[in-house]
Amino acid sequence: MKYHKGNLFTELPTWIAIFLVYFLWWIVLSNFNAIPFAALFLVFILTFHGSVQHEIIHGHPTRYQGVNDFLAYPPLALWSPYLVYKTSHLKHHEDINLTIPNVDPESYFISKDEWDTLSRYRQKFAEFNMTLLGRLTLGPLWYFFALKKELFMSLRKPFSISFLVLFSHEFIVVILLYFIWSYFNVHFVTYIVCAYFAHALTMLRSFYEHRPSSNPNHRSVIMQTFFPLRILFLNNNYHFVHHKNPSMSWYLIPREYKLNSEKYNQSNGFFLEKGYFKWFKKYLFKSVKNPKHPAF
Repeated sequence: MKYHKGNLFTELPTWIAIFLVYFLWWIVLSNFNAIPFAALFLVFILTFHGSVQHEIIHGHPTRYQGVNDFLAYPPLALWSPYLVYKTSHLKHHEDINLTIPNVDPESYFISKDEWDTLSRYRQKFAEFNMTLLGRLTLGPLWYFFALKKELFMSLRKPFSISFLVLFSHEFIVVILLYFIWSYFNVHFVTYIVCAYFAHALTMLRSFYEHRPSSNPNHRSVIMQTFFPLRILFLNNNYHFVHHKNPSMSWYLIPREYKLNSEKYNQSNGFFLEKGYFKWFKKYLFKSVKNPKHPAF
């Protein structure tokens, strides 16, 4: 993976985003009982933290990846260990393998052979997970249990890198929840619920950002949405543009697309979507795709 070689001045918008996410997190928790709709604000902040982590994974804001990883490591949104997310996400950027089951770590599709081995119950769950309602309600829970399964499997090799990464994450999450409860007087259950909704909001963005296609360029979407959501997701809605330029800073992507929109639209087979809210109309109760991959 080629990393962007930024500096303090060219990466100032990213530094501001990093400062804001931690600053606002502290302010909202410090005044949780005084701020109207504080829980809702916290959901957006935790979602934004995930977007900041994604930006940092791609080599921002410094040329030193160790420094970048340090900035992204705190598990404010609880669920995903940053180092696991980093490894799997960089593998996801092997565009030739996008959506391929058991190869693309972020694929929701199931291979034909594996599908035939699943119980009817698990097949129904996979089909429900391909609806927007399923992804937003049970999607985070599915991800949580997948991580816990990985943790338990790592117990077979104690003190392996996988075990240490996963166990240290669990330990830090417990410490973080205790700190939030004791210092800010925000109950850990409240915080967990907010983190769950934040993960669901992230899954709204990723719900249909990839599709199976024989042409790898046709697998990533360009979502045109309004400014607040673009900021919340740090322009990751221009997902095909991001996949073609993974080290490009988030604040440069809209201009890149505006100047070359015809090229990008043709290149990704006009896989364009106009607004996340249209997905609610089309896919709230309807599967966006068959969970069984058409080719693998």
